[in-house]
Parts: sequence; C-alpha cells; structure tokens
Amino acid sequence: MDKALMGYVELQVGSLKVEIPIRAAGEASSAEPAAKFEMEGDSCAIVVRGDATSKQVERAMQRAAREAVRQLSRKLLN
Repeated sequence: MDKALMGYVELQVGSLKVEIPIRAAGEASSAEPAAKFEMEGDSCAIVVRGDATSKQVERAMQRAAREAVRQLSRKLLN
C-alpha cells in the first residue's frame, strides 16, 4: 500500500477505536468504485480514486468505512 497518504478516519469497532489511513490512488475508471476498503495482511486503508472533495467520492468513502468496520469486526473481535 504505497499510495499517497491523504489523512485518517477513526472508526469505532466494538469498544475499540481504530485509525484507518485514507490513501490516494489517482483517477477512477468506470469499473472501479471511487473509494474502497483494502486489507493486505495486517495493513489496511481506504483507497480513494478521483477528486476526494466530490459528493460521489464522499458517499463512496462512507460505504468503504462501513465495509472497513464489518471486516475489522470479523478480524479483531473474533
């Protein structure tokens, strides 16, 4: 995950607070979501494609954050 760091989002996973990096990945193609949660081993990030200030990307980041909570819940709480 060598994409440029844009910031962090703090998510509540059960009783844990987890900081997830937000990384830029350049422009989105029509087949890729504008933002998605990616996990590789112990590393994870929300990867954003396109203009991070657009409403479409903002909604995609919210969906990615919900997916992150689901995946991290399985990993951290089981």
